[in-house]
Parts: sequence; C-alpha cells; structure tokens
Amino acid sequence: MTEQDPPEWLTRIARAQRLLEQRLDEDVSLDELAAAACYSSFHFHRLFRAATGETVRQQLRRLRLERAAGQLVHTQDEILPIAIAAGYGSHEAFTRAFQAHFDASPSVFRTEQREIRKAPLPTMSDVPVRIETRPTEHIAFVRHVGPYIGAKDAWQSLMKWGWKKMLFGKKPELYGLAYDDPQVTDENQCRYEACMVVKPGTKVKPPVETRDQPGATFAVYTHKGPYEEFQQAYALLVGRIESGPIDGQQYCFADPPALEIYVNDPRKTKPEDLISEIWMPVKPV
Repeated sequence: MTEQDPPEWLTRIARAQRLLEQRLDEDVSLDELAAAACYSSFHFHRLFRAATGETVRQQLRRLRLERAAGQLVHTQDEILPIAIAAGYGSHEAFTRAFQAHFDASPSVFRTEQREIRKAPLPTMSDVPVRIETRPTEHIAFVRHVGPYIGAKDAWQSLMKWGWKKMLFGKKPELYGLAYDDPQVTDENQCRYEACMVVKPGTKVKPPVETRDQPGATFAVYTHKGPYEEFQQAYALLVGRIESGPIDGQQYCFADPPALEIYVNDPRKTKPEDLISEIWMPVKPV
C-alpha cells in the first residue's frame, strides 16, 4: 500500500497519534485515544502498536523525552523543570530514562549537542532574521513519517487532490510542517506534513485531511540552496535566536512544528537557486 493510498485503519490510528501529540502534557486515556480512531479500546492498543511499532505509553514517553532533549539544547532552563515537564518526579528518574534513550546523561547531551550545532558564522547578529506572526489557518494536509527527504510522496498526494485549486482562482498558500529534529529523533520516526491553506468546510478524501493550524510567532530565515542544506539553515536560525535580541526583543523557542515555505518550484529550478523560508516558532522572553 502506497503513501498516496493508505489503508483506512492507518488513517484512523494517525488521528489518535495527533491527539496524543496535541496533548503531550496530559495523560490522555486509552479510551479517548481509541475513540479518536473509532475503535474499541480492546482492539485499538494492538492496532496502534502494529502501525507505529510502539505502545501508546512508549510513544508518549519517547515524544516527551525528545521534546526535553530539544529544550536542553535550545534553552537555558535548568534540568529539573525540564524533567518535571517531561513527566518525571525527580532529577534522578529523568536522568535514568534519558540515559537509556539517548545513551548520555542530560548534562552531557546538552554539552555535546551544543558543540555539534555551533553555526559557522563568526557573528550571529549578522544572520538576517525577521519576526512574523501567523493567524490560525484551516489547512488540508497529508502526513509523512520517515526521513524528511521522502516527504515528496506526501506532496504528490496533496497535489493530486488539490491541483485544481492551484490552477483556478486565487492560488492557495503551501507550506510544510516539520515536527522533529533528525539529530534527536530517529529519522524513521520524524513527522512532517505537506499543507495547503483552504477554506473551512473544504471536503477532502484520504489520505488528505483537514484541521485548524494554530497561529504562532516565528523567527524567519531565508535560505538559498538545496533542500539537503536545511540542517545548516536551521543551525544558523537557531544560533541567531540564541545569540541576542531580534528587533530589540529577546526570544526563546516555542513548541514545534517549524514551518517551511518553498518559494520556487524545485521541478523548474536548479538546486543552488532554490529559495526557502525556515519559520521557527518562538515566544518573547
């Protein structure tokens, strides 16, 4: 079965996964997750594991630990508040779980990852970044799970459904949503969504789904070059956010996803001439 035509049960399990992601700080009950997928609790747990390779508890634990890893790298927060936000009652319990997952203690992970991610520019204040706020938008989207380079299948599915909207009337906005850092999350578990802004009430059929994408504030960096260089582009943007105020205001990182806008058409543009915008969610300090 291809990504363009997923079986119905996988689409239903994906709805439960998104509910889990949206309420990561809560202990969402198995019954509620099963209801989101339109299954009984008895069948849901087995189907969830078959679809994801993880139990619900394992996936919740992994997502919380990966979020904590991002906070260790991108914030100055003390380890204990990060541990508590991840659902652990003590520094020791968090350290044991973190060590088991990442093969490094939280403090060592923070030091090593910051060293790895040092951006190549000598003066971060020279990196051109602007602040933009987006309102809540209604989107049609197709989710991809796996290496980001494979997200083209999700775009093909979205455009197969929405090509008429691109040809007739006002051209809708397109963007990608990237939820995970490949340096933290196994690339086979990275989550990405190909998105088209549409009117509320727009009718779709699987694998295309619709929902409201919450509004947010972003730090935006424009990258010129191949998509394969996005890791360096993200590093520059992250370094600029951490280095000091932007337009007189200091910002820290907010929860993902990051937003990616592909300004020109990769089918008609040389890789070195591609223009992309990386939108990293932030909030004022």
